Amino acid sequence: MTISLHRFCRVALLASVLALPASLAAADRSELDATAFHKGKPTGLIDNRWFLPGEDAKPALQDFTGTLVLQEVEMGTNPAKFTSRKVLGKDPKIFPAVRLSFFTYKGDLVPATQDVIRAGSTPAGHSFWDIIVQPGQVWSEPGDNGWSRAAFPFSLVHSVEGETHNGIATFLYRGGKVSNLRFQIVQQTAPYYVVDYFSAWGSAPAALKPGAPRNLSELKATYEADLANRVPVKSWDDLAGKIGSDKLNNFDSAMPAGEILTSGLYDGETLYLKECKSAAGPLPYCDRQRFGVWSVTKAAANAVALLHLGQKYGDEVYQEKITDYVKPTSHADYWKDVTFWDAINMATGIGNGSAKRDPNSIEDGYLDDTYPAWYEGRSVQDKLKALFRDGKKYPWEPGQVARYRDEDMFILGVAMDAFVKKREGQHADLWSMLSEEVYRPIGIQYAPINRTIEGDGRATDKPGQPLMAYGYYPTLGDLVKIAKLYQDRGLHDGKQLLDPAKIDALAYGTSDRGLPTGDKTKYGETHYFTAFWQAQYQSPEGCHLYIPQMDGWGGNFVVLMPGGYTGIRLAKNWDGNEAASDTTGIMEVANRLTKFCQ
Repeated sequence: MTISLHRFCRVALLASVLALPASLAAADRSELDATAFHKGKPTGLIDNRWFLPGEDAKPALQDFTGTLVLQEVEMGTNPAKFTSRKVLGKDPKIFPAVRLSFFTYKGDLVPATQDVIRAGSTPAGHSFWDIIVQPGQVWSEPGDNGWSRAAFPFSLVHSVEGETHNGIATFLYRGGKVSNLRFQIVQQTAPYYVVDYFSAWGSAPAALKPGAPRNLSELKATYEADLANRVPVKSWDDLAGKIGSDKLNNFDSAMPAGEILTSGLYDGETLYLKECKSAAGPLPYCDRQRFGVWSVTKAAANAVALLHLGQKYGDEVYQEKITDYVKPTSHADYWKDVTFWDAINMATGIGNGSAKRDPNSIEDGYLDDTYPAWYEGRSVQDKLKALFRDGKKYPWEPGQVARYRDEDMFILGVAMDAFVKKREGQHADLWSMLSEEVYRPIGIQYAPINRTIEGDGRATDKPGQPLMAYGYYPTLGDLVKIAKLYQDRGLHDGKQLLDPAKIDALAYGTSDRGLPTGDKTKYGETHYFTAFWQAQYQSPEGCHLYIPQMDGWGGNFVVLMPGGYTGIRLAKNWDGNEAASDTTGIMEVANRLTKFCQ
């Protein structure tokens, strides 16, 4: 029977509880009883199961509707001492002061927004962190003296960066009162400026501001749609029992197990998932958690947006000139011939690398001394000014050589947004079009992404430009849905959402496609095409294919394969070694299940 991953994680956790004496399984909340919420300070991580309903849990005594008003608090951390206590002027050891609004729906604790809630990226407070909140649960337990419990997963993020630090939080509520918020952070994707791999814990002072969101009926309808469209998930053991464990050997290749957060295989209907690992046991609510997948954004968002514009407005979109929509503040002659298509292929002909191209290294010039000025630029204009100032014109024309630049994906997003405004009016914007016309039809109701910070970045300031190069925070189900849309040639529910001709050119095939990268697997050189990395694969039956995959910093991959199979691996690799980029094990397993030669 197919069950949600949320239920799967709870079953796994419950099994560990049942291995203990019955009295502890049913009634003992000693690690997190009601008194622990009101006094005392946590001194370390506890097992994640204490943040979930116990075996004797019952429905909440009342629903929860209101806003948690949280104060800043210094977190206990492992390691206790951070490499840096100041990053972009803020402190990563401080949990942020934020307001989190929730309502209850059929026992779920649902946040009023799953967008990035800014705190650390504003001038206010000392914390470095912004936050994303996902749905959790409400329940009651016999020993809590009339209080109900609530718990929810969350991710600490920053609007300039792209990783997530995933955790779970819980609090008590009764009448118009709430307890302190008990939280712990137990998992992360690969960091950039915050170089420490850390876990954390704490208790944040909380107050309740009662009252339902003004658009409550709309929020409930959106959440109903989200529930109805969740991807069916089973455990990896279910797949092994179905096909035989021998066929699943070497799925993660040489990737160190300690660097993998989770991995799995989607067969077109069901996602078979390995355990979601964390520092305190299986990660609760793994299907609802959002993950900082870094440059997977380029294929999951930027390419989806461009191919949707191509389908909606015609092939001429791809040959639109960047400078017809974004005016360079310097070096305009560098950009005069660069098209949307050049930018999505990382082939603008502009950068800071060498003129050596045979063999090419796609990362030649990437992350050089000029990169921080663009990376740290807060507003659209800050980023554009740095982008146009830095970089030189290569001795080749646009479209000829791939050189990896986040800046080029960003400017493509800005140009596409201006294109949409020109066609649809100044009220329109690219991300709203992508969300309403592509993501929501395929079942993605929430699409948080990092944006530029206009003004102080507070909610009263205008929304910024989505970064598009990185910063999208999908769930596992979101990644599966986007991959399936590509696998279905952009067709969903009888409607063509993406340009099928471009997807046909992108899809796995025997001929070269895209531009050489210099990166190699044991089967040959990888190419870059339409924001996808085209990895070569030689099947035992004799097929030589290029397999398109979304690739993000830290070893994050979404691999699209014949037969409708999609492999996913989320990881936290820092050094970018060969093991982190090796996805051949995923391909080998899928080929055992559906012969690629067919």
